Amino acid sequence: MVTQQETKDGGAGTAAARFLRAAKLCRIRDVEQLLAVSALVRDMSGLIHALQKERGASSIYLGSSGKRFAEDRARWQADAKALEAVLRDRLDHVDEQLGRLGSGAQFYNRVAIALHALDGLPALREQVASLALVPQDAVKSFTDIVGHLLAVVFEAADIAADPAISRALVALFNIVQGKEFAGQERATASAGFSRGRFDGAEHGRLARLIDAQNRAFRIVAEFADPAHTAAFRAALSDPAVAEVERMRAVALGDGARHGELAGITPESWFEQATRRMDLLKTVEDRLTEDLRLLCETKLAQARADLEQADLRGHDAVMPVAMVLVDADPALPGQDGTGLYAPDGLRPKLMRSVLDVVQAQSQRLRDVSLELETAKAALNERKVIDRAKGLLMSTRNLSEEEAYKLIRKTAMNQNKRIIEVAEAILSMSDILRGVTAGGGVAGG
Repeated sequence: MVTQQETKDGGAGTAAARFLRAAKLCRIRDVEQLLAVSALVRDMSGLIHALQKERGASSIYLGSSGKRFAEDRARWQADAKALEAVLRDRLDHVDEQLGRLGSGAQFYNRVAIALHALDGLPALREQVASLALVPQDAVKSFTDIVGHLLAVVFEAADIAADPAISRALVALFNIVQGKEFAGQERATASAGFSRGRFDGAEHGRLARLIDAQNRAFRIVAEFADPAHTAAFRAALSDPAVAEVERMRAVALGDGARHGELAGITPESWFEQATRRMDLLKTVEDRLTEDLRLLCETKLAQARADLEQADLRGHDAVMPVAMVLVDADPALPGQDGTGLYAPDGLRPKLMRSVLDVVQAQSQRLRDVSLELETAKAALNERKVIDRAKGLLMSTRNLSEEEAYKLIRKTAMNQNKRIIEVAEAILSMSDILRGVTAGGGVAGG
């Protein structure tokens, strides 16, 4: 027989209540921080969308020697500047709102890098205005800045400790990421349609960008709730999406290498591709707003939970059950173990207390499993990024070449990309050793 005695003021019962209250306060703080992060993510996604439009317009502006898209570029540049000001104002106060954010070192580092990248925008815009860049270099510069902003959104998804919020952030990050791949596709195809033909390198890049979009959107469908998934599918049923598919087929066809573009102009491609991205942005906006509402709901629940605990009082004597072996077998569901309450509560009532504890324990296990599932998509990206970085440093490859090599290896070996990435990382010492020892790094 195992027993636990009643406790009075100052004893274990009061200490347990105190620590339980501390846990509830931590929960409130965590959700408050996630609410601040969700506001930051909203502002970043708005700026990313504006920069994507400015990037596309700048590409065509440069490709036409300043004769096309001058007004569009100026308009979207103004939008991006206004949204950047909003974001910077948010960042001026975000450290106060977040406080000591758990696992926040990488998040803050990503924010610092993103701010540094934004500092380079004025010089980039001057180069575009003076036609001092070729379209490919301008696209790369804008893409690098957008990439740093996306990295902040990624870290925000990675620090979320609530499974529902984490799943929402994973879905949001992947639709933002997929939309960025769509923006890069828009810029790449714009260059080809402006030139009047597509070369082999552009064909390969377009194929990889389409594949990357599909991969990101599959994750969105997996982690978004049913309402968001339905909105996403509705957006993709728009006629503009079908028109983009038709133009894609022309760009990827063999005839495109010889200038057979079925009369598609860069303006018509840009218009339809932009329409498709704007449709994706409506889903992104809905995800962002519902994430804010989810955080507010979770915060209200946590505060109400704490208030109820305070109303019950911290110093009340807690009735404690005694677990009895070989209890009354007539009690259903006991399996040789019964409950007896020293304060006279009936065994049935005490069983209900145990049921609550067991249910809470099961809920925590379920929450942990759901959170692990949400984190898996993020962890896979981290592993793939590390593998790309290793190949870039040891084999002198670009990021695109490194990913292409990983993807090709996965296809040849009939494996998942994550499995190939993990295998590459397991050989990191060998790869670095070959390079350091004078081997052929790019072989």
